Amino acid sequence: MRVARPFYRRPFFWAVAAPPLLATLVCFVAPLLLLFYVSFMAPSSTQLFSHHATLANYVQSLSDRYMLLLIRRTLGVTAAVLGVCLLLGYPVALVLARMRPRRRLVTMMVLLFPLMISNVVRAYGWLEILGRNGVVNLVLVKLGWIRVPLRIVDTFEAVVIALLTILLPYMIISIANSLTAIDASLHEAAESLGANPWRAFWQVTWPLSSPGVASGMMLVFFLTLSAYVTIALLGGVQYKLLVSAVFDAVSTLQWPQAAALSFILLALALAAGAVIQLLLRPHRVQGRGRAQ
Repeated sequence: MRVARPFYRRPFFWAVAAPPLLATLVCFVAPLLLLFYVSFMAPSSTQLFSHHATLANYVQSLSDRYMLLLIRRTLGVTAAVLGVCLLLGYPVALVLARMRPRRRLVTMMVLLFPLMISNVVRAYGWLEILGRNGVVNLVLVKLGWIRVPLRIVDTFEAVVIALLTILLPYMIISIANSLTAIDASLHEAAESLGANPWRAFWQVTWPLSSPGVASGMMLVFFLTLSAYVTIALLGGVQYKLLVSAVFDAVSTLQWPQAAALSFILLALALAAGAVIQLLLRPHRVQGRGRAQ
């Protein structure tokens, strides 16, 4: 009997896969390798960089007090956005997963609608709300709670609030997709065996939904790291993050420094992804065991 060849060994597979693979190599891998090369080059006053290998860009980025402050701020903002998105997103996703299919579809569309609006537009909207003459300060002054308008913009709080409104839908949808795939009979079986709703949630629902939690957390973390426009408008010059330093380095034609900072950002993203996977891996293993 003739054994069928695996799909990836058939000529048709490579005929279809070759164009996107080639496009990925040309448009993503090659520029990334070039950027990695530039990050080890010395700066030059007459050209973008000189072809002399050095570790000075990384040493300076990881030893400079201001850069270390930006790294700490970046980790603080991402941790805050990630934590609040998870705390707010999971209950909403739980309610969403228990809706009827038609109502769930409508709610999903409502959640996705803000994503169609540019981040620049939304950031300017928050400037009008949180600014010195914005809605929040006007209301507080009218109520007599404050006499002088509060300085909300250019702070940690303003950046976190703006990023939350942008990234919360990603967390909700990622978790909701995992929750809707869970068989409701598993939860009912746990309760029939004497588990209270809280224990049934922690022993059944949470482990089985952990893949969606992991994907949502990584998505929110990565998007927070790269959210330059929102940070520039709501943080201003007073509250910059590491992505702001990358932009400043590019603007002043310090390409080697910008490349090194970019790879530090990439290293933070990869490290965060690994930590999230390690933290949630026991729950995923437990969930698969209970599902079987």
